[in-house]
Amino acid sequence: MYMQGLRYNLDSYFPKNPDFLKEEEVCLEDYEQIKRLYPLQMRLADVVLSECLDRYEYEGSPIFHEYPDAVTVYGIAKKVYDAMGYGDNNENKQQLMDMIQIMVCHDIYVRRRRHDKLIGKWR
Repeated sequence: MYMQGLRYNLDSYFPKNPDFLKEEEVCLEDYEQIKRLYPLQMRLADVVLSECLDRYEYEGSPIFHEYPDAVTVYGIAKKVYDAMGYGDNNENKQQLMDMIQIMVCHDIYVRRRRHDKLIGKWR
């Protein structure tokens, strides 16, 4: 397409594979199936974590920074731990916090890849 002497390549603005959303849907279904194998306590934490991270899905969010910082990850994990109602007297607090932090890192990674894939395709 030519416009005022300039040539625009419209192919770069539209995905060559229009089924990339379907592919993403299949990947997310697979991911959800695998998460069903988590132990019960971690499945409960995952539900709370998903609700918490849904609030962070906006442009400019700390989870979409080039590299999210440890304070953000720990803060999210602490919110999840507190929302689960275990309190500070739990003898396994550090182990649970460690597991939740791992889940936070993993879920942020998945959301960042999905975000990059969707935004990159449409820009």
